[in-house]
Amino acid sequence: MTNGPLRRLLAGRTGRHQGGRTPPQSRVPVIARNRPLDLSPNQRHDWLHYQEFGDTPLYDAVLLRLRGPLRVPALRTALRALVARHESLRTRFPVLDGAPRQVIEPTDRISVPFVDFGALPTDADRGRELAELHRAAQSGYVLDRRPPCRFALVRFGPADHVLVLSIPHIAADFWSIPVLGQELSALYRAGAAGRPADPRAHGHDYADYAAWQASQWSPQDRAEELRGWQRRLRGITALPLPADHPRDAGIPARCWTHTEHLDPTVSEQLRAWSRRENVTLFVTLLAAFHSLLARSCGVDRLVTASSSANRESSLTAGLVGPLSDFRVMYNDLAGDPGFREVLHRTRAAVLGTHGRKTLTHDDLVQGLDPARELRPHPLKQIYFNLLSAPWAETRLSPELSVTVAGADDGSPRPHLVPEHADLIVNCSDHGTGPLVLQLRCTAELYTAAAGPRWLRWYGTVLRQILERPDIRLSRIRPQAAGETITLAPVPRPRPRCEADWMAKNAGRIDARLLGLWAQAVGPGHRSGEFFQNGRTVVDAAVLLKRIEEEHGVPIALTDFLRAPTITTLVTAWTAGASPSEEHG
Repeated sequence: MTNGPLRRLLAGRTGRHQGGRTPPQSRVPVIARNRPLDLSPNQRHDWLHYQEFGDTPLYDAVLLRLRGPLRVPALRTALRALVARHESLRTRFPVLDGAPRQVIEPTDRISVPFVDFGALPTDADRGRELAELHRAAQSGYVLDRRPPCRFALVRFGPADHVLVLSIPHIAADFWSIPVLGQELSALYRAGAAGRPADPRAHGHDYADYAAWQASQWSPQDRAEELRGWQRRLRGITALPLPADHPRDAGIPARCWTHTEHLDPTVSEQLRAWSRRENVTLFVTLLAAFHSLLARSCGVDRLVTASSSANRESSLTAGLVGPLSDFRVMYNDLAGDPGFREVLHRTRAAVLGTHGRKTLTHDDLVQGLDPARELRPHPLKQIYFNLLSAPWAETRLSPELSVTVAGADDGSPRPHLVPEHADLIVNCSDHGTGPLVLQLRCTAELYTAAAGPRWLRWYGTVLRQILERPDIRLSRIRPQAAGETITLAPVPRPRPRCEADWMAKNAGRIDARLLGLWAQAVGPGHRSGEFFQNGRTVVDAAVLLKRIEEEHGVPIALTDFLRAPTITTLVTAWTAGASPSEEHG
């Protein structure tokens, strides 16, 4: 998910380890680097984001303003050493042999350009160049031909520099940012003092850890885990959310984004009350959010997803990469419980996701709906995250101040960002002061005014539970007196192709497209449905890339996933493919 500049990146992700507690292990085996490597589940997730949304990154670029005496050669050397230390910062992701792979580039290709704008005469000129730097750092991401991470150092004056860090999530998650900030500082200080830097915490890197973690699962383990989730979530559907208009599936996957600061007094009361109740702030905030959903949607069983840092194990210390994942939070609020009981049930739901191995979020989504019939999928409809990692200030030297250049004030006007979910709440907590609440809601259901409205409802619930901690769920009133809501019906599963569709229609399909389809789907492709024979979204994305690269027919992955059948491809092919004598 896209976030604001460094002050949000440094906030990190809350939650726990994606694979439960790591079995006792003194070291992670180092795998061979003499061939392209498979992507980790989180790398696949981010690779798919790129296929859908182009060069829109999951993170904003960061521009650090450095004011004071700076040793430019020492900083550039430190940055090159940092990238050399962490392979994920110099990894590219081409499609090879029909699948995306990771290729780790050698250290001799690391570049840190230096640009001198010291001749600019006015602050206005410098401000325009700074804005242009940010725009340039935000665009132009390429995954296959070169590593997507980019770095540069810009001079605006003898004691005024800007360090540009453009690091998408496929290379480093939230919790990697503190590691990078601390190591860059240590490398700079060591270089400036003419001494060697301390070694890394482990001899393994992200690719080794991801491969080792994947090896902990057998096919039998995966099947058993999936059956358990199928039993637990039987009967769960997407929620009928209060909406501004009926769902419009023709709107691109975009969310309105709105950010507010919660009242500082209410924020401190929530922290104190959570301590008295012996629960984390995350549990309190999630319980209140589940109460809001239950009351607004008229349900008592619901499921949301929350981000997980995946860094419980000592084996992850000092690792940089996309380790984080999402945990599924299932809650049963039947029986009109008081809020304290809601709190205890939520705490049990959260604890139930920890201390054990579990499938990745994407694996659960695929396993629970292999034909991709559900839209929205109940596990991808609603997210709730608390970003509460410790601040990791970059302290290059005592004489040098480091701030975020061009940081917003935390309250931008509602704007659209690429996103698939219906509803996302991101809470940021830095231990003191106001909680920062960011809400995202899909343009398929909402106008720009929905974000402030949802946050008003959530704030009302938070105040009601603080005033009356044992208030019954049925007595919680998120909406103002006289305020009406309209629930958007949950769409029915999409219609599927007939079982013998291919036998009836194959003769009317261009042989070139038919050949690509047969290769992608595999034997027994009779129905015209793509998601058969264990095919995944990655397989679909690779097929669409081949169609565009080999035949010049662009087909958006988002559009294909709405109707993942050969008829969708035939429609696009008929409109865009060049004629051929192979046409059947």
